[in-house]
Amino acid sequence: MASTNASAQLNGEDLPSPIKAIVLAIPFALLGSIIATIFLFLEDHLITAVWQDLPKALGMTEPAWWLVVLLPLIGAAIVMIAWRLPGRTGSGPLEGLHFDVTPAIFASVILAAFGTLIFGLSLGPEAPLLACGTAAGAFVLRRQPDPVMKFGMLMTALAAIAAIFGSPIVVVLMLAEFTALGRIPAAALMPGFVALGVAYVAETGVGGWSGLGSSSLAVPGLPELTSTSATDILVGLAVSLVAAVVTLIARKFGQRIAVMARSNPPLVLIGVALLTSGLAIAVREITGGSVNLVLFSGQMGTPEMLAETSLGAVALIIVAKLIAYGGALGAGFRGGPIFPAVFLGVGVAVAGTLIFPSASLTALVVAAVAAAVAAALRVPFTAAVLALMLATTAGAGHASAVAIFGATIGFLLRVALDRWEAEHDPAEALAAAQS
Repeated sequence: MASTNASAQLNGEDLPSPIKAIVLAIPFALLGSIIATIFLFLEDHLITAVWQDLPKALGMTEPAWWLVVLLPLIGAAIVMIAWRLPGRTGSGPLEGLHFDVTPAIFASVILAAFGTLIFGLSLGPEAPLLACGTAAGAFVLRRQPDPVMKFGMLMTALAAIAAIFGSPIVVVLMLAEFTALGRIPAAALMPGFVALGVAYVAETGVGGWSGLGSSSLAVPGLPELTSTSATDILVGLAVSLVAAVVTLIARKFGQRIAVMARSNPPLVLIGVALLTSGLAIAVREITGGSVNLVLFSGQMGTPEMLAETSLGAVALIIVAKLIAYGGALGAGFRGGPIFPAVFLGVGVAVAGTLIFPSASLTALVVAAVAAAVAAALRVPFTAAVLALMLATTAGAGHASAVAIFGATIGFLLRVALDRWEAEHDPAEALAAAQS
């Protein structure tokens, strides 16, 4: 479940008046944008230093097999160090997104996140961005009444996570869905809406000021979609089903890993690091692609996946990424679940076009990604819009229907799986909540 403890911590009746809340949201939106910019700058430059500059300094054109093994192990060691700090790295990615990281546990959470993201484990940056935002908001308002502090935490976190999506609309939908489900009080909706607008201006700039810098979700290289055919819709439904199932298998694998980790956390953490390394090396040797196809969140490997022309290679990459992603979800690493799910959706879409060449790759990517994200987080509206954002430069508007269908399929399958787990597999559900 895409969880947040914000509703348990923040009561709508305790919030400032509507106008005061909107005014208060503005500086915390700016704070969230600044924090996110710093985090993403550090993440990008540290990944470059570790995975590109270091191999070059050692005389390599690409990371040698032993370095691909060593670096995720270093990441695991960093996570184990973070376990010794207050908070023990906070809640895990199987539980969804969290708006409750305070300064007291921030060091533990962010250290584990850097150990995960910088050293190649298959999780995304969205959860650490939320942690940075909530901790910063709590620190600034630490002397204020509890409701005011938690309101500031939420506003800062929303602005921070918006930086990675390149558009506030995705997070606006996420905020609305959390509000509709009662996880965020309705009184926080309009201030959050304004905060996201302010954050977007801070990132993109205004007038002669270029802003702090923003990310773009648009996937390069997608063919222009001028209309949606019946083939696109039918194959889109099929790849949506497959993408959702693949994502849920990864989640189920993560739950199994989480159960194992309860008895011996260090062994499982190291085992998943080695497994991820082995899969990355195997994919590189067999397909000729880079280790980025398995390592990291999937953003760097997406262009390679889109260019793949062998169905066997695509299937191998999907299986390898599924295992690496599921392992990272349950082993104790810290990061977000969204972008690896996006990568799996892209992979399934590529496979779909190789099997059905007459179907549009752009339409299938939108459908499969919507299904995968909805299955990962149980937020179908957010999933559909996020998938459409990937194709903003390739005629995304024509893919709106398949985005909706895909998100619906992913959501329904996730709901069905959650109900089945609650009835038949409560131990794994508990392990996921405690991971």
